[in-house]
Amino acid sequence: MSGSDAKILIVDDDKTVRASLERLLVGEGYRVTMARSGVDALGILDQGEFALVMLDLRMPQLGGMTVLQHLRTRHPNTPVIVMTGFPSIENAKEAIELGAFDFLLKPLDPDTTRGVVSSALASSPFRIQER
Repeated sequence: MSGSDAKILIVDDDKTVRASLERLLVGEGYRVTMARSGVDALGILDQGEFALVMLDLRMPQLGGMTVLQHLRTRHPNTPVIVMTGFPSIENAKEAIELGAFDFLLKPLDPDTTRGVVSSALASSPFRIQER
């Protein structure tokens, strides 16, 4: 258990991915909020700060790159980990150029995910949140 109590937003249209990430991150002591779309995520982000956003790249209505662009404008200091099951060098490059902290491939490896989340949170100005 990390005991950091950091708030993490998971944005993914796949219910199974959201549930498995929630289990993994809650098990590490983080507080997790979930959004099933980019539109939902932007609404949630307007209500408060998060220490980290884990963002799916391919979603209906509002894709991950568009959400990432909005995040950089509205929450420039929040680290974002982009996740995708459809990797390409172009997408990885674009995500990093837009300010993503890292780019993870699905299916997510739990150990890799823990390590990247830990590193991203170490860079976050919002890593410790009040209860």
